[in-house]
Order: sequence, then structure tokens, then C-alpha cells
Amino acid sequence: MNKKKKALLVVAHGSRKKVSNIEIHQLANNISLKSEVFDIVEACFLEIATPSIQDGIQSCIENDASEILIMPYFLAAGMHVIVDIPTIVDKERLKHKGVTIKSLPYFGSSPVIVDILKTLAENNT
Repeated sequence: MNKKKKALLVVAHGSRKKVSNIEIHQLANNISLKSEVFDIVEACFLEIATPSIQDGIQSCIENDASEILIMPYFLAAGMHVIVDIPTIVDKERLKHKGVTIKSLPYFGSSPVIVDILKTLAENNT
């Protein structure tokens, strides 16, 4: 029997511009390279691009994830963060009862964002 793993699923909006979606996959890869907590780090998209959130969750499960943390990579708490993503995640939880699927706070809600923006602005003046 395979060891169960902890997964991080980075959820972005999705773009018609392929390069933007590639950036999100690269971000997930970079997190994976630096993480000592997650066995699996993948990217998925709410709309427009693939894989979908549902497919991202399925991929994590197929790679033996017993716990999947959903990280909405959004700056503000709009409809996608408040309604759309939680609705999809709730439906997926019902389909995969043997797997813990937990939503994390969206990226823009992190208090470190202030420091990141301040540093970025100060280093480019």
C-alpha cells in the first residue's frame, strides 16, 4: 500500500494567454521545490485553462494524497473566492469522502502581502 501524501493545490483564475497559465504551473513547481511539508504541489484553474479544480483534486488523489489543501491564488475576495471556489470544493468533498480537502485563506488575505508590496515598491524607486 502506498504512503498517503499531503498535497497543495494552487487555484488560479485561468487565462486565455497561455504564458500566464504557465506562470502558475511554474509557481507550483517552485513551491514544490522549496516545500518540506507537501509531497504534491499542483496548479489548477477555476475557468478558461486546464486542469480544472476538479481535475486537480483528482490528480492529487491519484498520486495518493490523503489531504489536499486548496490555496486560492487571488488578491481580493470577489465572487470567485467567496462563492465559486468554495462551491466546487464542497462538491468535491462529497465525492471524495476518504480524503481531507481543506480550503486555505486566499493569497491576498495574507498579512505578508503588505511587506511584499512595500519591498517591491521600495526596491524599484
